[in-house]
Amino acid sequence: MSSQTPDAGPVPEAQVPSVPPTTVDALARQGSEFLGGPAGRRLGGDGPWWVRALPVSLVLATVAVALGAVTKHHCRAQGWNSPDQFVHACYSDLPVVYTSSGLASGGGPFSAGVNLDQPPLTAFLSWLVARVAPHEVTVAAQRTYFDAAAVLLLLAALALVVSLHAVTGRRRGWDTVLLAASPVLVLTSLLSFDLAAVALATAGLACWARRRPVAAGVLLGLALAARLYPVLLLVALVLLAVRTGRRRAAATTVGTAAGVWLAVNLPVALTASTAWAAPLRSFLDQRAGYGSLWLLPQLVQQSVGAKDASGLPGGAVVVLTLGAWVVWVLLVAVFVLWAPRRPRLAQVAFLLVAGFCVLGASFPPQASLWLLPLAVLAVPRWRDHLLWWGAEAAYFGAVWLYIAGQTNTDRALPPELYSAVLLARTAAVAWLVVCVVREVRRPADDPVRATRGLDDPTGGDFDRAPDALVVRVA
Repeated sequence: MSSQTPDAGPVPEAQVPSVPPTTVDALARQGSEFLGGPAGRRLGGDGPWWVRALPVSLVLATVAVALGAVTKHHCRAQGWNSPDQFVHACYSDLPVVYTSSGLASGGGPFSAGVNLDQPPLTAFLSWLVARVAPHEVTVAAQRTYFDAAAVLLLLAALALVVSLHAVTGRRRGWDTVLLAASPVLVLTSLLSFDLAAVALATAGLACWARRRPVAAGVLLGLALAARLYPVLLLVALVLLAVRTGRRRAAATTVGTAAGVWLAVNLPVALTASTAWAAPLRSFLDQRAGYGSLWLLPQLVQQSVGAKDASGLPGGAVVVLTLGAWVVWVLLVAVFVLWAPRRPRLAQVAFLLVAGFCVLGASFPPQASLWLLPLAVLAVPRWRDHLLWWGAEAAYFGAVWLYIAGQTNTDRALPPELYSAVLLARTAAVAWLVVCVVREVRRPADDPVRATRGLDDPTGGDFDRAPDALVVRVA
């Protein structure tokens, strides 16, 4: 055990201008030339409101979601039919699930004959949007459902930007552009309702950063009722609470989140146990899915023309996934307690969620939305994000062509090429993990901590906290 002297007190917010990326990021500075050069005084906080980080980010996010809708134009016009929807890369779970799950018949989210296979809050959102769509299995009904869902997800994207800006604060506010301008938002925002869960989780982090543990717990509990991954944000809170000894606020947030999750799930579990347990059954019964490293044995079998190209058995995939997740969480826990300086909350959360995605039984394109705000907070550097964006964009195109090839070999992507793109995407996420590990070990290289007066803007109660426990590994 050892103690650590807390950092010097914060510089008053009003006395420190925002930090445009062109003043601290070499790549952003070079790329700004076609826009007139690096930022000057007006982008530092002294100019009109409409050239500041939040308004610019909101506009960019709106454009991103609109571009995402444009990429679905072919399917909106012709319907979401296979393999056409994959060849034209306009697939979306939203209209497909509307007609295939039974929602189009007018049933409730947990009623008999409706099989959404989603957590309760996501199922409720799916049903809520279905209230404005025609109850029929037609292209027009799919289009109406997709359009209504797109409006809801645009609002979620704007809420996500506002929450992320609240976390970054005035000084690092321009980091929000890394999210709003990301191709990940363009390509995946309208694939599913994941963006709503991401917005709730990020809003929870914003409340935690503002030292509002109860509000943070409510929002993180709702996010957990929509998707599983926010539990890792709570794990990150627990790990840093152990490191700093500041357990009260973390316990309040974790307890509140558990209570909210239970309040949402318990009524469904008691009244519609089959529908409530469907996601768990799907996980236990699944084989390796698209984007997963566990799919590689099947891809190798396909590439060599094996008669049985079924890959790993479903049970083996579940065991490997759960085992890999447990090992990864333990490794991150040791790293958090061993690091020479307390990691930032966003860094710990990113490491946990990145491992959850890469080591999971599937890693669909929309799961990258889980990483997006955490990557902005953990690694706010344009070069690293551009590398990741490129890999995500390549994978987005490759996975649809590979799926299309299952029914139309004339327009197929060979398993060898799909494997290469899958590995490139995994390597890009791994590179972000390497960046986080490197900057935790060498805090002087951390762009956030290199900003005058900042320690951990996301940290809330952990910001500038001394260490209570440090594990020294020989």
